[in-house]
Amino acid sequence: MATDGPAPGGRAWTRGEMIIVFAGTLLVVDLVFAPWHRFAIDVDLEQFGIALPSFRMDRRGIQNPQAFFGIASAVLAALMVVHIVAAKFSSSVPRAEQLHLVGGAVVLGLVVAKLLANNDFLGMGAWAGICLAAALAYGGFLLSQQTSAGTGRRVPTP
Repeated sequence: MATDGPAPGGRAWTRGEMIIVFAGTLLVVDLVFAPWHRFAIDVDLEQFGIALPSFRMDRRGIQNPQAFFGIASAVLAALMVVHIVAAKFSSSVPRAEQLHLVGGAVVLGLVVAKLLANNDFLGMGAWAGICLAAALAYGGFLLSQQTSAGTGRRVPTP
């Protein structure tokens, strides 16, 4: 079923809206907190009586390398989530489903560009970011399919 119950504003949450809110929020958290690039040098030579310092550097998705791609995708994903929530709870906010189709594709493109520009030493956050950006793009696609072409009216889902 495409809905999960009515929102306080009276409209039910569609599957596309739920995916955008969930994946967009997690993508922003992933870009800000999870390590996307992990550089580590751990040399254990203490058994030979040599003590060398270890080196470790974690870079988040909004940090270099290619910080612009990470920051732009985090801002766009956050805006998509804010718009869905605002449109759900306020009737004065226009529902712009086609913008989410384009926005999801742009976020996915930005995340892929960030990874293709420097794919050395990728951390877990990078792989999770790809999956979350793809889910966000899919949510935008589902949301765009729920309106009739050009009219902005909702199409009933079976």
